[in-house]
Amino acid sequence: MHRAAELTPPPATAGDRTRPPATTVGELARAGALVLHTGGGQAAGDAPVPLAVGDVLVVPVPGGTGTARVVTAATAGTALGRNQYLLRPDPAALDPWFLAGFLRGTANTRQASSYASSATRLDVRRLHLPRLPLAEQRRYGARFQALAEFEDVLQRAARLGEQLVQGLYDGLSDGTVTPS
Repeated sequence: MHRAAELTPPPATAGDRTRPPATTVGELARAGALVLHTGGGQAAGDAPVPLAVGDVLVVPVPGGTGTARVVTAATAGTALGRNQYLLRPDPAALDPWFLAGFLRGTANTRQASSYASSATRLDVRRLHLPRLPLAEQRRYGARFQALAEFEDVLQRAARLGEQLVQGLYDGLSDGTVTPS
């Protein structure tokens, strides 16, 4: 609970409601602030794109949302997967944690999604983020990085909890744990 309290930002005041001008991933790509790679059905002869530390991996999920994660040393070197997007920000222009954090906003991914029959497609180029100086991006980026670390800890705790519960089910059903 202490970590959750640390990660909770202070409430906004009336003066904090102004929003800076926004840009899109497509505009940033055209300006050279980032390079966009799409992991599709690679044709024969296409080289897979390896993930590098600091890249932002965007993976669309059903329901018109997506998840964006910064590539760390643990996942660097793996190839970009099918239906995934890789954003390689220029570190002199964009903080990767800032980029990934804003791309994960629910309203952002809903707006950038299109619905065709029962399938949902995420248009990464339409995702928005604010235009902020690099120092301010880094402030946001540090908060988003802390949230990502907290999320990882929560997911690990959930997996361990599931294993514990399954072990208790197994123990009760095979007689190694008694019901009392």
